[in-house]
Formats: sequence, C-alpha cells, structure tokens
Amino acid sequence: MSLEFRLAKRNIGRNLRRTGLTVAATVFAVFLVVVFVAMAAGMHEKMIEDGVRIHSGHLQVSGKDYLKKRTLEQFVALDAELLEQLERAPSALGVAPRVVGFALASKGAATHGVAVFGVDPEREGTVSSLPTRLESGVFVDGNGHGIVLGERLARNLGVELGDELLLYSVAYSMETAYDLFEVVGTLRLPEPALERTLAVISLADAQAFFAYGDRVSEIAVLAEDADHVDALEADVRVVLAKRSDQDLELHTWGEVMPELKEFIFIDDAGMYIMLAILVVVVAFGILNTILMSVLERARELGVMLALGLRPRSVFRVVYLESMLLAGLGLGIGLALAIPVVLYFQGHPIPMSEDLQGAAQVIAMEPVVTFKLKPMNPIGSMITILGVAALAALYPALKASRARPVDALRSL
Repeated sequence: MSLEFRLAKRNIGRNLRRTGLTVAATVFAVFLVVVFVAMAAGMHEKMIEDGVRIHSGHLQVSGKDYLKKRTLEQFVALDAELLEQLERAPSALGVAPRVVGFALASKGAATHGVAVFGVDPEREGTVSSLPTRLESGVFVDGNGHGIVLGERLARNLGVELGDELLLYSVAYSMETAYDLFEVVGTLRLPEPALERTLAVISLADAQAFFAYGDRVSEIAVLAEDADHVDALEADVRVVLAKRSDQDLELHTWGEVMPELKEFIFIDDAGMYIMLAILVVVVAFGILNTILMSVLERARELGVMLALGLRPRSVFRVVYLESMLLAGLGLGIGLALAIPVVLYFQGHPIPMSEDLQGAAQVIAMEPVVTFKLKPMNPIGSMITILGVAALAALYPALKASRARPVDALRSL
C-alpha cells in the first residue's frame, strides 16, 4: 500500500462525523438515482408494451399514407408468402394481419359509432393481449358471425351475450355494407375511450363485410421488447425490400403512437433534471468535506512539504480522499438500491385510486413497475465518480500549492 493511499485513508477517519455525513449524502443520492431510473425504465416499458399489445405492435406494415388517412383505400395485399417471410424474421415474436374500419353498431333504438377490428383469431394472440382481456364470453374464432365488444360499448348499447347486433358501414367497393353479428364476448381494456368504441370480429368476416378481398389495413409485428425494435425493423425492411409489387410503409410504435413517445420524453426530462440536482448536492457535499479537511490541515500539509513530500504527492493524497469517500458511498448505495429494485421488479406496486385515472389515459395497467438495466448502476457509478473527481480538483490544487514557510511560521 503506497504512502499516499495510507495518508488518504487515515485522513478520512480523522473526522468520522463529517465523513459519515458526506457518505450518507452520497448513499442517499445513489439510492434515489438507481431506484428512480429503474422505476422510469419499468414504467416506460410498461406503457410501451401495454400500448403496442393493444394498438400497433412494435412495428406496423401498412399501405402508403395509411397513418395520415386511415381509410380502406390504403391497404396491404395479403398473401401467405408475405406472412411467412415476416414470421421468419429473426427478431419477430409474432405477426398479425388486421382490417381496421369504422361502422355504426345498432341494437334496437341504441346506435353508436364503433371501430371495427378484424383480426386473425390464430395469430392475434401472438401480438396483442386482446384475447386475454375478456370480461365475459369467448373471443372470436372465425366460425359464424361472432363479435366481441368493449365492456362499456356493450353497456351503452344495452346488449348481452347472445344478442344480435347490426353493423352498418360503407364497403371498399363504395357499396352499403351491413350485416348481423352475434355478441359472443366483452373486453375489459385499460383505455376507457377504446373500451367505448372497439368491436372485434374475425379477419374473414371483416374482409367480407367491407368487400375487401385479400386486403388488410395493417400487419402488426411484435418484438421481444422495445429495446429490440431496431433489430426487428432492420429484419422487416429486408423482407419489404423484396416486395417491389406493393408500395408499403413501415412504422415503429413511436410513429403510430406519437403522444406516448412525447409523454415518455417529457417524463424522462423531468426525472433527469431532478437527478441532476441530487448529483449537484453530492458534488457540493464532497467539495465541502475535502475543502474543510484541507483548511484544517494547512499546518500539517506545510510540514509534509517542508520534509520533502512533493506537491504532486499532496495533490494525490487529497484526490484519493475524495475518491475513497465517493467509492464508499457508491458501494453502500448500490448495495441498498439493487436488492430493492430487484424485489419490486418481481412485485409491481398497485397504483392508488387517484393515480388509476392517469394510467387509463395512456392505456396502461395501473401498476408501478421497475426494471434494472445494466446501464443503470454502471451509469450511476460513472456519474458519481466523475462528480467526485471534479469536486476534488480545487481542494487538491489548493493543498498542493501550500507554502511550507507559512506553515512553519504558525508553529
């Protein structure tokens, strides 16, 4: 162990109260940084996953200008080869073709506008959570004219399982489209607006109802999670490049749901501002501790210089004190924060009733989730050590520039 390290270690133990307060401030900051970043990562991933598993998938293949117009005129000509190629993409977990249209749903005197969602009963479950969100009844299976409604929509129309519902719209051929469907199930959804308007029928029924032939409005593709979207996008673009016969577009979940992407960006900005304030507090805590230590030991440092210790060695002693303080606080903070985050990662916290309404606005399940990513503790470590290194510069320079003659005169 070098002389400089031994001196730095001894100096830290001289004033245990001051050292303890500085380490405690560092521990507190590290704990909050790791926990808040993990909570933000978990919540954002939850928002994205809940959104893509109801709306778009992580990627959406559609006809040109579909996102702008969203009419039956923008379509994808579906064939078995295209579906097979998309399903073989290395990063794809699921592929689901859909027909999306609008209609009037009528039962007796009650009439409501609905978003008609034509899905492939066999493939939809690989991409979305719709089949698992049944409140009652069964999901559409392609046999007969079955329809599944949002729970609020069913209540507003006054229909129950087994009732017949008339759908009325305009087909792709510009002819009047109308047909009777039997209510076979209802859905409980996290987004109230969607629950009031969603009507799900089978893909074959939707294509027949809208006179759509082999066309679909969109093909949703699911990745393992949002972190793998770039890899999936690259794989799907390779597939679409081979389909020169169609003018197709590929959109990520952020393009399909720009409001959600903006919300996450704003939330991240607020969180990082708060974390920056915590880091500044740590920086001033370390600066104060080391500077006070240097001022109290001015005579000692002058004697050391007079006895032959070089200024750069004094600089290193003071600098090591700062890094030891930061390292000690960092180690304790990570040791406390990581187990807490891992526990809550496996045990999400249910939201209070006051916050459940806010969760519904962004179509998210009302739970607080955490996710510990490797860059969270690594980034915290780099940040705290970097702050400590900067905070120690001034005290270390001041100590190394002390004049032995001033210290000797004060003896």
